[in-house]
Amino acid sequence: MLQLELERLKHKDVRQRRMAVRRLFEQNDSAALSAFLDLLDSDDEWFVDKAVDAIRKWVDAEHRKVVVQLSIRKEERLRLLAAEIAPRLGSESLPILSTLCTDQKDAVRREAWRSRLAVDSGTIPVAIESEDHVVRKMAISNSGDFEFLENMLQDPHPRVREAALDQMVQVGHIPSTLDGVQDQRLRQKWAKLKLPEMIASNDETSISKLCHNPTASMRKIIAENLDQVDWFDWSLFIDVVKQSEDSLLLPRLLRSKRGPIADELRLELLNEAEDMARVRVLEHLHGREVSTPIVSLLPTLSEDDNPLVAQVALSLMNDLATLGSEV
Repeated sequence: MLQLELERLKHKDVRQRRMAVRRLFEQNDSAALSAFLDLLDSDDEWFVDKAVDAIRKWVDAEHRKVVVQLSIRKEERLRLLAAEIAPRLGSESLPILSTLCTDQKDAVRREAWRSRLAVDSGTIPVAIESEDHVVRKMAISNSGDFEFLENMLQDPHPRVREAALDQMVQVGHIPSTLDGVQDQRLRQKWAKLKLPEMIASNDETSISKLCHNPTASMRKIIAENLDQVDWFDWSLFIDVVKQSEDSLLLPRLLRSKRGPIADELRLELLNEAEDMARVRVLEHLHGREVSTPIVSLLPTLSEDDNPLVAQVALSLMNDLATLGSEV
């Protein structure tokens, strides 16, 4: 039956040849592979596609010669196919892949590196020297070496740095600090991962380090993680936040807080902070119980030189009056 269909592949009628292809796939006999290799040079793209399908379906460890032949073809798609299926040869694929790793086409080169790293993780040090950041990312995804991954946080490409942090998470290692890493996006991602651990261990010092000069995005991350945390006995943390270059950090941290210490910090901000910080404090007090000292300060704030501060203070006074409070 196999021989009959193989003969039909040589028929002059294209319909007969196509029928033979379909039936050979139905028979699923890898012995037909050699006949499909001849179809790679067909002028009919349909037959070329079927030849590629057959190679992908039937090539195994016994077909090293086929992979070698594909790897030196001029057609990019066939070299790419060689890179894809080469790992089926095991360690015998390494010389082939080593050559394909220097291919002029990005797609071929990257697929070759992907396969090479899958076959031999010992090539990670070679891959990491690649000028192609995609190859360096592949090397990272195959590594479980904590020191190596931490070093890659200094890579010049942001996607490689992010891949290094992602891989550390995958292998269960989040670095205790990102000292020296200037990538703000990476620091924010790390903070999201690390802050719950810092909070659980009451690591006031590490949390405080995040508060010296946070970006707006980092401020949001810090605040969201601390919303349900009683941090009023963290004296170092409070001192750092007060001196933070981000004047809006403390108002944001106080937004959900109640109690005398929170009110004292709000009062301090209203008396001494920058205008926008005072505005934020006043905005957050709308609809809430306001301490007597702050209520007493509102008339003065309603006449502040900054019209925005004055407007929000007056709005809060009206809000309190509506709620039955006496200003």
